[in-house]
Amino acid sequence: MTASTARYSAVAIGLHWAIALGIGGMILMGWYMGDLPDDAPNKGALYQLHKSVGISILVLTIARIVWRIINRPPEAPPMPGWQKSASEAVHWAFYGLMILMPLTGWIMVSVSPLGLPTLLFDTVYWPHLPYLPQFDPQTKIDVYPAIENVHSKLAWLAIGLLGLHVAGAVKHHYIDKDGLLARMIPGLFGRTDGPVEKPRGALTAFSAALAFFAVIAIPPMLSAGSSTASAAEGPSNWTVIAEESEIAFSGDYNGAPYGGVFEEWTASISFNEADPDASKVQVVVSTASVVTGQPYYDSTLKEAEWFDVGNFADAVFNADGLFKLDDGGYEATAVLTLKGVDHPVRMPFTLTIDGDRADMNANFTMDRLALGLGLNSDPEAEWVARDVEMSVTLAATRNE
Repeated sequence: MTASTARYSAVAIGLHWAIALGIGGMILMGWYMGDLPDDAPNKGALYQLHKSVGISILVLTIARIVWRIINRPPEAPPMPGWQKSASEAVHWAFYGLMILMPLTGWIMVSVSPLGLPTLLFDTVYWPHLPYLPQFDPQTKIDVYPAIENVHSKLAWLAIGLLGLHVAGAVKHHYIDKDGLLARMIPGLFGRTDGPVEKPRGALTAFSAALAFFAVIAIPPMLSAGSSTASAAEGPSNWTVIAEESEIAFSGDYNGAPYGGVFEEWTASISFNEADPDASKVQVVVSTASVVTGQPYYDSTLKEAEWFDVGNFADAVFNADGLFKLDDGGYEATAVLTLKGVDHPVRMPFTLTIDGDRADMNANFTMDRLALGLGLNSDPEAEWVARDVEMSVTLAATRNE
């Protein structure tokens, strides 16, 4: 066996084609997304998929570079010096693109005025790059188009390099007939020998890639905040029946309804039918327990500009006195402490007491902008409506 008849290793071939297909799919997806109107129902999901594939390419590229360092590629067939130099230049340019394209996309997402999160394949949260999300809104507006332009130009460069790469492979196979193409596609374009040297270092290459992924993806999981609400404080003569109680919300996003619940919350209720003015109610809600049924929404709501669960684990509702209305209903004038800021809240509700059981229902509207939610990405409520409809259902039993 000679070096010129040796093929690449199975690991090198697999990484080559996985990354090549990923880049080709990303280019086609980018064109398609760019032509979609802003209100297209699948545009958000496509952008998430685009980001997921881009990060996957970056992780695989790390494995490929480490593998290349450990394992020498087979020697190329004899060719003129200029062809060899051109071939090496194209290959190294591809290595640069495999890093720069995902990296510039990551920078775009991190500095985007919308501040939208990345959820890899609707499963793993991928954080923004450090410092960039803290840019003021105007700086983001100024910087984002420049990064977007670089990212798109790199895509065109990839198309040009891909054309040169394919043209060179076709020339070697059909004109030079030197078997070069068969080394990366053994069997389909001819037979080759195995690698010159026994491949080694697969564990090292893929461990390096997984280590990079873990260093980025795991810390946000550890710092996302507990989904268990702190215990509500104060005297309580009623015990909430958790399975029959719910704190829910709904609204409108880009013309489509959304809704969700907080799964973890505690309540301390001191209430006497004969003297509602002396009532005291505290409800502590774990904002990290928000669930909408849409992983993308769940991840977004935990971001710093929304509930900021990493820094503020709980939202606290304090009502000092409940007031009976002329129509037989009640109203709580309360303070909602959200992200360390107090907001006045008026919550009308109905209350039915039958013996030692109480059932309460409240439906009221809150202004997300007044609450400081989504001020950076959507301060004009162009995407997410400012009105959030709250629905509270509570069942409780009287303590002995």
